[in-house]
Amino acid sequence: MRSSLVADLVRRVAERHHLRVTTWHQAPGGETTGPAADRAQALRVAWDGLNIYPAEFAVTAADPLDVVVARDGQAYGSPVYRLEPGQVQPQAPDGSGLDPLALRLALLGHHYRDPAILSRQVLEAADQKLRHWRELVAGWARSPSKPMCAQYTGDILGAFDNDLDTPAAVRSLAALAADAELPAGTKFESFAYYDQLFGLDFARDVGR
Repeated sequence: MRSSLVADLVRRVAERHHLRVTTWHQAPGGETTGPAADRAQALRVAWDGLNIYPAEFAVTAADPLDVVVARDGQAYGSPVYRLEPGQVQPQAPDGSGLDPLALRLALLGHHYRDPAILSRQVLEAADQKLRHWRELVAGWARSPSKPMCAQYTGDILGAFDNDLDTPAAVRSLAALAADAELPAGTKFESFAYYDQLFGLDFARDVGR
């Protein structure tokens, strides 16, 4: 799932730069029933839970590819850029009872090239942070809209453009939320706009 998340982030950044993107996932193709079809359906469900844009399944995608996200040693086409996500431990993190997007936030807290240890405690902390931010966004939404802060916008968008430096983007987001000098309307507009990249459904609780 980490590779799928990294590919999703690449897609979001590319689309912000007005590029047309087609995403492929290497998998046995063509089967409508059987184990391969079941695995594909399970993957689609997992993607949906993590707000990952679904990819097209293909045995081999068009080559050359612009970007490939693959594990170390995994061959796939002749890409212009190759991204190799670090390992995740445990391989199946225990997110039972938590918001599925807590896993996404926990992974965003690590640079994609670095190993990520996602203990239950780490996921619970991410879940609490996500819920807290959504509560703040729901409160800010009741204030008049205000322009976004150019400094934070530059920091966060620049972090995503800089080899998907998501930890820096998350830190800047936390600093924005805590900035007492920014009006609530600015914070709401900022979180709503940046969520195009973070994919964390910040505005989910607005109006509830």
